[in-house]
Amino acid sequence: MKFNLIENDESTAVDELILAIIIVVCIAAGVLLIVFRPCFWIFEQSATIIIGILFLLFGVMFVPSLIYRLVTNKRK
Repeated sequence: MKFNLIENDESTAVDELILAIIIVVCIAAGVLLIVFRPCFWIFEQSATIIIGILFLLFGVMFVPSLIYRLVTNKRK
């Protein structure tokens, strides 16, 4: 099995599933960091909010990629 998030090999749905899991985890972590605003170790609340926003943007950035891969993937 070949795993590649950049090229679409059009053979399995495992790549799309892994990409969807990455998107969901990033968006969930970003939302949780923004909502709860934890303060730990050397990170203040403002730093955790910025990290949460970066996680959120990272997750949203891959949504068009997932949509494109699902549309162009051929089912056998």
